[in-house]
Amino acid sequence: MLALVVALTLTGLSVYRIMQEGGWQKGPWSRQIALENLSRAAEATGDSLVVIGQSKQDIWRLSREGRLEASARHAGVRSDSRQDFTEAAIDGEGRLIVLDTVLDSYGLIVQSERIVRYEAKGGSPETLYEWKGNGTSKRVGQIQGLRVMGDNLYFFLAASEKIFLMQLPLQGGQPQAKFSFTLPKDRFLSEIEGTEPGQIYYTTKRGSIFRVAEDGTSQNLYPLANMDRTRKNFPERLSIAPDGSLMFVDRLLNAVTIMPTGGTGLKVLLDGSSIVQSVPDAESHEIMDVIPMIGGGYAVVLNDRILLYDGMNRLVKALTNAGYSGGALASGWISWGAGALGIALVIYSLWLVYVHLMNRRVSLFLKQGVVIVPIIVVGMVLLSNSIYNGFSSRMEEEMQRELALLARNGQQLIDGDRLEKLSSPADYRNEDYELIRDKMNFIFADEQDVERQGLYSTLYKYDDGQLYIIMDDDDGVNMFKPFEMNEANQLVLREGSIQTGQWEDANGKWLFAIGPVYNSKQQVVGIYETGRDLSVLYQANRTIYQNILRNIAIITVVLLVVILSGTFFMLSTVRKLRKSVMAMADGNWDVEVSVKSRDEVGDLGEQFNRMARYIRQYVSDITSFSEVSYRFVPQQIFKSLGKKGILDIRLGDQVQQDMSVMVVNLRDFRKLSQTLTPKENFNFMNSFLRRFGPLVRREDGLISKYLGAGFMALFPGYAEEALRAAIAIREELDQYNANRRLSGYAPVDIGIAIHRGPLMMGIIGEERRWEGNVISDDVHLTSTMEKMSEELGASVLVTRDLFEQLREPERFRHRSLGRITPEGQDQAIELIDVYDGDPEPIRQAKERTKELFERGLMLCQEGRFYDARETFVEVIKHNRMDKAAKLYFYLCDEYFQKGTSSGWNGTLAV
Repeated sequence: MLALVVALTLTGLSVYRIMQEGGWQKGPWSRQIALENLSRAAEATGDSLVVIGQSKQDIWRLSREGRLEASARHAGVRSDSRQDFTEAAIDGEGRLIVLDTVLDSYGLIVQSERIVRYEAKGGSPETLYEWKGNGTSKRVGQIQGLRVMGDNLYFFLAASEKIFLMQLPLQGGQPQAKFSFTLPKDRFLSEIEGTEPGQIYYTTKRGSIFRVAEDGTSQNLYPLANMDRTRKNFPERLSIAPDGSLMFVDRLLNAVTIMPTGGTGLKVLLDGSSIVQSVPDAESHEIMDVIPMIGGGYAVVLNDRILLYDGMNRLVKALTNAGYSGGALASGWISWGAGALGIALVIYSLWLVYVHLMNRRVSLFLKQGVVIVPIIVVGMVLLSNSIYNGFSSRMEEEMQRELALLARNGQQLIDGDRLEKLSSPADYRNEDYELIRDKMNFIFADEQDVERQGLYSTLYKYDDGQLYIIMDDDDGVNMFKPFEMNEANQLVLREGSIQTGQWEDANGKWLFAIGPVYNSKQQVVGIYETGRDLSVLYQANRTIYQNILRNIAIITVVLLVVILSGTFFMLSTVRKLRKSVMAMADGNWDVEVSVKSRDEVGDLGEQFNRMARYIRQYVSDITSFSEVSYRFVPQQIFKSLGKKGILDIRLGDQVQQDMSVMVVNLRDFRKLSQTLTPKENFNFMNSFLRRFGPLVRREDGLISKYLGAGFMALFPGYAEEALRAAIAIREELDQYNANRRLSGYAPVDIGIAIHRGPLMMGIIGEERRWEGNVISDDVHLTSTMEKMSEELGASVLVTRDLFEQLREPERFRHRSLGRITPEGQDQAIELIDVYDGDPEPIRQAKERTKELFERGLMLCQEGRFYDARETFVEVIKHNRMDKAAKLYFYLCDEYFQKGTSSGWNGTLAV
């Protein structure tokens, strides 16, 4: 499970990193990125420059060789707003500083403007300043002219007719107004550049360039005094060269123009025809921006490329793509490699789960889920996409019809004669301009800007075979900006029809409808366009798609729950059957399955129950046979031989093991049996063994064989188990005899002997008759000891070999009987009398004389027979029933009177 968690974590981090680096479409094999939909540029430190592209959604810092040094982009599309990069600058540490314009969700009204700083590599955006919009600016806000000087960022803030030069410390803090001035009357700000009073220049909507003096007054520099005021020339993309000259784009000529310091003249550095000749394959030859470069030369930004010119006005390089650096490619390979490794680890972890946790088993329910769930999910996704595609197509068609209707209404409202009177940018906001503007606004008179849902309107004038933009809802578009003729425009001008379509430029993607504008002579003098930012449609489509997905997801979940629940219910009988089979495999033979379904599973359940009954009967027979066999051959013998049961044993199976051997025998049984009939003999022995046999088993012993008047038991475990069983038998004997006396029977006595040593246990016999038996000299010795126990006056007689293996011998009351040579044995053994189970009077007497007895025993073994004899006399005086003391008394007396035989070793022969 830990491996699975690590694998999922690694995969998740890799996916996050891949998405941060451009998503699935930009793999590490993509070595460069195409420059598309460029809009603005700014000079960076050294030989680098910054350019805004991808319809104002990306910003890149490039070297002059076209290597991508840093990049930043907007993190996805928000449902409540659209964000555009509109200007950029670079600080002394190489960090990107951009003006981020936040528009409404329809991409029309400026909601706020933020100055954001990115790290040198393009990450970790930090908002330095935010300005709330006035609610009326369209697509272009009130902040302009970003420029870094030292540790400060300078920018202009246009508030009505008052312009403020703001200074923002890059180390932190709020901007302060360093300088301000008021625009001259009827002058409307278009662009502004500069950081010091006296070197501040701005253009107006009427096509003029002014220089702001230190006292705040404005000096007109352009048009020049000798220029015709009716000309349609309009300066855009104003910038200040390092030598103080002004560089701008003459929008009418699509030319890069420079005005030397002081405004004494104009010089065209690059015209449109030269651009066409230099890059004939360009998507568009319209100059989007121009900036002077440090060290000489300038950069021209087209829609799909950047043209670099040197100080001699020669084209040095055309950048159409930006190549990734080696570090970026390596980072990409690492991210994708880590992702692949994470997926491999996930697969391997799932395999481990399958092998070790699931034991290579997959439930039937899970298998069906694996098959059913993907089919339903894929089917529902395809269904949702089908619904979405059909609905979005109809929605786009409906929007185009709405736009076409607005375009048709617009052409009826606009006065073509007044449109013809507008001849140059100098006519901006004059009487004819305002009347036309009012008519265009009449279409949206009853709607607030937010309620327009991104609808815009544009008016074009057709003059001398050329289209010019006269009015536009984009505050960044100036009057009499040439507009390229296309097939749709030509159809409108030629046929007067309404045309619809869509296009994409540096400002975004648009859906439009255009219609003709007529003068009083019913001549087409212009084109009225209304349209909508496609982000509106995309937003509506996203909302619809999300609703469809949500509803489809709910339906899918409900459907899956119903199907899986039904499957789970139908498989319940299979689970019952499986549970019963597993229970039977675990040994529960009484199990039965209750299957009520009338199908194949029901038939299987019925046959299972029938089989279970046969198995139960068979198991019952086998169990009965085993239980009977255990009565003849103790189960402990099977365990000692390493066998499970009687069916596993073979003739000759044997094992050698140290065991305690205990022999229990009834004393004087011969006399007793002579008073009983054969049947009474059997009944007596069975009742006797039934009474004392369980005491052996309670101590993990086994009765190896039954003797004529007793039994022999084996104890494979600890030595004290045999001794505890012997004492328990002696204690039970007292109760047994008490019951016999109450029944009128004579009491009986038993002798017990215990020895421990190695023995052979196994199966002996021939083909037709087997028997479990024990072969060992220790068995014979133990039998002999039991016979000696009565003569020695010991109820439980054990050897020193067994006693030394007791873990706590002091817990048992005992006394040594010395070294004794049993009859038929060559070696003497030391015997011990354990009197814990003797009747209370005998036990107390032996306990009182124990020390005296053992001292006499020691004197006898040392050959001091007289002293030993006198000592044993004292023992007998205190305990007249002590048979062992009497034996030793007679032995010592004989040895004292007659002396010992040669070779006597201090032992007692019994």
